[in-house]
Amino acid sequence: MTDLYLYNGQSPDEHVASCPDCRAAAALLDRPETSAEPPPTMRDAVLSLARRRRSPAVLAVSSVAAPYAEQVALMDDLLKDLSEPQWDAPIPGHGTVRALVEHLVANDAAVAAFMGVPGTAAATVHRRWREQAGSLLERVSGSSEVLLGVEVALAGPRPARAPLRQALIQRTFETWTHADDIRAATDRTASPPRPEHVHLIIEFGLALLPRAMKAPRRDVSATMVLTGPGGGSWTVPLSPASDHVAVVISADAVEFCRLLGNRWPPGSFPYAAEGDPALARDLIHAAATLGCD
Repeated sequence: MTDLYLYNGQSPDEHVASCPDCRAAAALLDRPETSAEPPPTMRDAVLSLARRRRSPAVLAVSSVAAPYAEQVALMDDLLKDLSEPQWDAPIPGHGTVRALVEHLVANDAAVAAFMGVPGTAAATVHRRWREQAGSLLERVSGSSEVLLGVEVALAGPRPARAPLRQALIQRTFETWTHADDIRAATDRTASPPRPEHVHLIIEFGLALLPRAMKAPRRDVSATMVLTGPGGGSWTVPLSPASDHVAVVISADAVEFCRLLGNRWPPGSFPYAAEGDPALARDLIHAAATLGCD
């Protein structure tokens, strides 16, 4: 502060000496520059929180991006909490936790590629999965509602295509399903999605159900009454010419989602049926084939 001027008749040095606020500011300016590296976990923690709280500008996009973002954040937290031996915990059908996450990376990749997300060469499978899912969420969150109607390939053992909106619900569904697989393999408690997200998953599965029926389609409909959080009542036409409801099936909504992921053997899935019992069995068996394994 060497410029020659007067402030209320004082020189700069006289003013600073008499003003507590200016003395404090001058002290800050006189401090030697210091810098510190942020903790190595800070970036991951900030990104995880951002994925939970990000609200895409377009409501239609938000309705399918937000559930996926939440499941990505929950899976990320779960994977960060695993010990090194737990990455090698056995998982039926996939070998180990590590192999299961590799499988999730591969299934996410179809939608990621459609959205123009480049591949990642991250050193660990956890980071590869997280970077791909995070980039996918960024692209989707900045997209328009029109893009949600464009057909993309769904993950799963049988070829199928559906609008991007449905594919994003499938990503939510599979991420939750595999997170619960990992929780079971590492002695953690299962964690169902929010009720409104359960509702989306059920609608996704029921839309695919008629195509999954192995028996010849009949000119009938089936009503599904699913109870508990996220439940509701849906009537599913089994052919374009369906003329009446042949069966009413009642079951728990979250457990039906687990059936859709083939986490319930269809022969032991708990449900009640009124009407055609053979059709009810066919529907339950078909529902168990709609997972992404």
